[in-house]
Amino acid sequence: MSYLQKISEFQNITVTPTSYDDHRIEGDISLERETDTLKFHLIFSYSDRIEADQNLAGLILAMPAINFTLFSKKLTLNFPASESDVAAISEFVRINNREVFINKLARRRYEFFRQEYVPRDEDITEENSNGNTLVSATSQYVDTPRKIQGGSNAVLSSGGKESLLSYGMLKEIDPDTHAFYFNESGGHWLTAKTAYDYYSAEFSNVHKVWSNVDRFYRYVLRNMRILDQRVMNMKTDTYPVQLFIFPVYVMSMIPVAIEHGIRGAVLGDEFDDPSDMQPFHGIRHYYGIYDQTLDFNRYMSGYLHSKGIDFTVWSAVYPITGGVVENILIKRYPDLFRLQRSCHSCRSVNGKIVPCGKCSKCLGILMFILSAGGDPHQILYSTESIENLKENVSRERMRLDTDELNYMKAKLGFIEADDMERLQHVSGMHLLPDEHQLFQHVPDSYRDGIMRIISQYAPLSYSYTGGAWHQSEKQ
Repeated sequence: MSYLQKISEFQNITVTPTSYDDHRIEGDISLERETDTLKFHLIFSYSDRIEADQNLAGLILAMPAINFTLFSKKLTLNFPASESDVAAISEFVRINNREVFINKLARRRYEFFRQEYVPRDEDITEENSNGNTLVSATSQYVDTPRKIQGGSNAVLSSGGKESLLSYGMLKEIDPDTHAFYFNESGGHWLTAKTAYDYYSAEFSNVHKVWSNVDRFYRYVLRNMRILDQRVMNMKTDTYPVQLFIFPVYVMSMIPVAIEHGIRGAVLGDEFDDPSDMQPFHGIRHYYGIYDQTLDFNRYMSGYLHSKGIDFTVWSAVYPITGGVVENILIKRYPDLFRLQRSCHSCRSVNGKIVPCGKCSKCLGILMFILSAGGDPHQILYSTESIENLKENVSRERMRLDTDELNYMKAKLGFIEADDMERLQHVSGMHLLPDEHQLFQHVPDSYRDGIMRIISQYAPLSYSYTGGAWHQSEKQ
């Protein structure tokens, strides 16, 4: 038995939209095994009027299912799908299969999978990482061009620093900016709720969709036989399988965009250092964050354009690190900073939502805030969390880029860094290897405005040549 045959728990995953109207999309996901079938009814409920058809409803429902395709021989789209749809979903399946194989099975942060399903060294091949999932549609759909009337954009809002800063900058440039919130019925909504409540009271153009997609994920995970359910019950800072999260958010925005004249989705993708993105066993991958990269933004935009949907996915903060994001947010948009809840383990205390202060996410945020001269108490971090930061950082497997982590540690006096000059790029704007101008991937109508704001706080720029970052000659 080959390795892929060994982990193919499902014979087929089928996506079937059952209904859609001007506020709601519903459908069934079935995951067929040799001896039984897992079934779940997915719901997306919108606060605003939407415009959808059976094709769009099916595509929205298909996005969550892609998270589990590495473990299935087939993905059947039981709705009218175009050639563009099948080609794009096949590519998403291939890429996500690879991310799950490398980041969840081969290079594990937790032992979620039973040991007999963990790949041996000889199993770690590009062929196995791609999986063997066949994508097919039961009927054909002819894409219809949809010219979206209007020129505004919507920030995909989570309550984290990148989406708050993105909203602040876009709102400053374009008062018609929209905010889009996604409540996936899990703990993440606590992270977003503080910002959503404020936005709803203070701003117009705020949209929300509620979905039971997190319950779908948990239902499938609880019933996957190749997972170790004892480890599944442990408190962890990462999902056992799911890495295809943002496409669910983006695709669910499209019916809102068509109805309300929104031309683009602004994601909070911050800088990822290419020097830290080395292949694994010779296999190129995205360290589990494909859906938060420029490659995803470009592919998703191209796919939607090929379907005739005039909608673009982009990021306003991709050339700057988290520390720069936090610095601008604190100093330029203090009202928005006070809404920040980046922790994924937030809890409600006396009517206020507070971060845990101990997870790797919180430790990074505390480093950013203190490095920027901010006060973590303003976003409800405890004095104990601040006082124990150095010790907690020394014990935690931090999830920051290597240069970024060392730069922050050195700035806060946690370590003595003898290469601080080399690390200075962390505080600036980055020209990526495939760019010929800063913020090249930001739409023309926003580029100058965003650069004007960010360059006030990060005036130096750096380019990546010869495997290292160098300060650009022209500033």
